[in-house]
Amino acid sequence: MKQPNRIIQLNKEIRANAATIVIAAVLLYVVISVVSSLSKESVTIYQVSKGDVSNDITLQGLAIRDEVIVNTQKSGYLCYYITDGEKVKKNSTVCTIDETGEIYNTENNSDSNYNALLSSNDYASIRSLISSYKLSYSDVTFYNAYSFETSANNKVFELTNEVLMQQAGSSGRGLSSVSAPDSGLVTYYIDGYENYQISEKIKASDFDKAGYDKKAMKSGDYAEAGSTIVKIIPSEQWNIVAPISQDQLAELDGQSYVKFRINNSNFTITMPFTIIEGSDGSYINIAIDKYMSNYLSERFVTVELIQSDESGLKIPSSALVEKQVYRIPLSYLSAGSNQSNENRLNLQRTDDNGNKTIQQMQPKIYKTDEKYAYVDPEGFEDSDILVNITSNATIAASLLELYPLTGVYFANQGIAEFRRVTVIKTIDEFVLIESGEELKAYDNIVLDAQSVTENQLIY
Repeated sequence: MKQPNRIIQLNKEIRANAATIVIAAVLLYVVISVVSSLSKESVTIYQVSKGDVSNDITLQGLAIRDEVIVNTQKSGYLCYYITDGEKVKKNSTVCTIDETGEIYNTENNSDSNYNALLSSNDYASIRSLISSYKLSYSDVTFYNAYSFETSANNKVFELTNEVLMQQAGSSGRGLSSVSAPDSGLVTYYIDGYENYQISEKIKASDFDKAGYDKKAMKSGDYAEAGSTIVKIIPSEQWNIVAPISQDQLAELDGQSYVKFRINNSNFTITMPFTIIEGSDGSYINIAIDKYMSNYLSERFVTVELIQSDESGLKIPSSALVEKQVYRIPLSYLSAGSNQSNENRLNLQRTDDNGNKTIQQMQPKIYKTDEKYAYVDPEGFEDSDILVNITSNATIAASLLELYPLTGVYFANQGIAEFRRVTVIKTIDEFVLIESGEELKAYDNIVLDAQSVTENQLIY
């Protein structure tokens, strides 16, 4: 017998109400999600980049030389015959003192009549100088042209001075010469550092430029008897001394020679150095045996000590975070079944019935050194007992030593995962960390480590 049709027709009003409820639920979910998203503090991500840092040390120092002071015995107007920075022979005339000021104002000594002061023998002496230069000239030694020019000028000055001295003697007018007491470089300034001694008495105020007073001397100046009119630098040996901090000294630990440049020059020098302990700090003393003439007119110099550069990964300091990990003796690590890699721990655990069993655990090991493994505490229970299966020694997990590890929150997968880093150096608001560990260039990390917690969902 045919069964009657049992299809029940729902009221259209009921079906409409069900659809409305579903749509309302979806809308409510969307609204809650949007509100939650808007109210949630956003996490800023930073992309790790390669970086390097210069360990060069920049210091402000004093150039200290052996400086022979030459004073005039008579008052008068100065006339120098040697160019500043040029070398002079011992007993050579450096300048003349015109006691009256009349000698160089006579009509016979005007520029138009200057050649008349020289005799044929004088000209022969000048020609001999020129011939010697021509015989020794080559393209390789072209730089000697500048030295020749100076030598020729000085020769003319010297010969002219002899004539002027003769004229002064015949006329009775006062003209005296000043000779170099030693051979060396000539310079015409004084600044009070001529007799400076490098010793334990050195102090920070010696490097104060604010009170520095440098007095230059030139032809035409009037000099009182007994005053300094020239300095002779007899040696190429000189020193640079500069204050240096303890942190900078640590960079030089184990070194006895240092590579450096002066005043941002395009060449470097390598020389020995010593450290002087003054009354108010430490000072580096660099002994130099070349290039003194380059800095003859300078007392204060900038010294850049060249140290090896370091490379790594550059990240903001704000990304760093410390995590407490277990420091476990390496002897507690063992290999798993059919494995040779010792990266497991043997834990003695007690169940609810008091039964003791040994279970193997493979923890997250952040690093190892000669004695310890640094292990993530995740997965340990306070009741766990670590067992050394070789010696049967044990240690309770609750007694394990905690150790702080520096790291960052890795964010490539959208979760704040702790990863260990080793800081090489701090540079302002950034740090340079070692590459080749758990981070690499272009990885994403949390910019502000304090804004999240470990394993937090970021996005």
